[in-house]
Amino acid sequence: MDKHILERLEKAGLVLPPALPAKGLYHSVVETNGELYVSGLGPIVDGKPLTGVVGQDIDLPNAKHAARITALLILAAVEQYCGLQNILRCTRMTVYVKADERFVRHPEVADGASEVLRDVFGENLLPARSAIGVYTLPFAIPVEIDSVFQLKC
Repeated sequence: MDKHILERLEKAGLVLPPALPAKGLYHSVVETNGELYVSGLGPIVDGKPLTGVVGQDIDLPNAKHAARITALLILAAVEQYCGLQNILRCTRMTVYVKADERFVRHPEVADGASEVLRDVFGENLLPARSAIGVYTLPFAIPVEIDSVFQLKC
């Protein structure tokens, strides 16, 4: 791993978890035309998914924490695939939030993941992003994130 990235992770108090295997018939990371596409991932801790509905049994701080965990799993997948030292930035991130119908603070949940990317790549290299409320997600997880990364030339 790039020394700069390792230092940034340590400074932010972040530790990459082990990368997760795919949970179906797909690849976790696909490379094409100088970009990495990372499949949707959710918050898994010690092999078990965090579950719940944001705004119902998960409050905003815990939903942001779930997004942070997910961002770290995304970075772990990228590290396993090609090494973070080969990444310029995350260019696109879509954050799906399983929330009850009254919850409208999806962008704040997504900020949990964006904060991780900011700490690793810097504020000037934050991605374009969408935060979308959904009715259900796989394994009853509260957050799922897919992303695109630009490889260094």
